[in-house]
Amino acid sequence: MAHFLATLDSPASAAATFAYLADFAHCAAWDPTVAAARRIGRGAIGEGSRFEVVLAAGPIELPFTYRVTRYEPPRRLVLEAAGRWLRSLDRIEIEPHGRGCRVRYDADLRWLGPAYLLDTPTHLLFQLSGRRSAHGLERALARLARDDEDSKAERGPRRRRPATKSRVRAGAA
Repeated sequence: MAHFLATLDSPASAAATFAYLADFAHCAAWDPTVAAARRIGRGAIGEGSRFEVVLAAGPIELPFTYRVTRYEPPRRLVLEAAGRWLRSLDRIEIEPHGRGCRVRYDADLRWLGPAYLLDTPTHLLFQLSGRRSAHGLERALARLARDDEDSKAERGPRRRRPATKSRVRAGAA
């Protein structure tokens, strides 16, 4: 089995980071091993949501359908995919940290059947590609935080409504 674990800090909030990662079509923007990614279906993203992801391994393209199997915003996300010869399991945990959050991305690739003989070389390649993907994800989350700050600045400061007597009374216990 090929395994890669990355822990990285995001300047974006846990909620924004979770929403970005839960839309797994974004993986094409930060993972250099992904040739293409798109969401399958409509509606809100949650358990059961599916994403078509095409992994590029040299000249070979491997299509996968990832399915969200755990969806616990803004803390935990699990995606699974299985092809004829390969199974993928991505576990993502997010926790508030400083002014942003900390992301723990734990990924496994397992060859099936006689292809299991490819596990060791795949593990070595997965370490290299995993580091490049983690750096890409760090950059994407930094952009996410900047975009969020820009949109807040465009909206202007939030105005506080003055408290009314009924609100003050309702809030007093």
